[in-house]
Amino acid sequence: MTLKIKTKVFSGFLKKARMSGTQAISETILKFEKDGLKIEANSEPQQARTSAWLKKDAFKEYEELGNVGLSDFENVTRVLDRFGEWITINKEGNLMTVKGDKKSVDIELTSEDFLSSDTGNPELEWDETFSIDATKLKDILKDVQMNKDAILTITTAEKNVSFSNTGKYKFRNEVEAPACKGETKVKFGQPFIDAVSVLDGNLEFSVKSDYPVKVMEKTDTSVVTFVIAPHVSEE
Repeated sequence: MTLKIKTKVFSGFLKKARMSGTQAISETILKFEKDGLKIEANSEPQQARTSAWLKKDAFKEYEELGNVGLSDFENVTRVLDRFGEWITINKEGNLMTVKGDKKSVDIELTSEDFLSSDTGNPELEWDETFSIDATKLKDILKDVQMNKDAILTITTAEKNVSFSNTGKYKFRNEVEAPACKGETKVKFGQPFIDAVSVLDGNLEFSVKSDYPVKVMEKTDTSVVTFVIAPHVSEE
């Protein structure tokens, strides 16, 4: 069984699914299913969750490999970046072999029994949904990070969403949101920044007051969804 895909497409998808910083996933199971590669995992602090799908169409050649357990997710993405434009992937026993033009690497896999079990997608419902370009969101996050340990507040109004933050430099950014009715307010800390900062393209936010946020990035070849816990004030 062999897969063939552009290195940047495969590595880029894995990096998004892994998240970053405090929420980076260290171990996971790559599920090569009939319709593509799927990853579902919670961050170790249990503050963010990934649900990601790399569609079968993203691959030049695709076969259903089954489950691949990785206990060193970060370094696997670094290993992939050592290859050229295209890679092929094979799985045999407890090894996954990645081959490039004149280079190959054997990656030792981990039994699923030794990996953190996935608790499944939580059943959640939201009140408001809006879209924002990832470039705009990253600019907002740079404003927030002008402060140390700032808290970001997302507030909806009629056809509008504002992003404001605590700290010495209190920024306020507004984004048009035609579908929003208003009266939703939710706060987030560093876990939110660490999760969403890896995304690009157009993002869909689903929010509810004092409730986890859902952030979804859709492209022609992938769907990456994060659910991130809100910041709870210590009283």
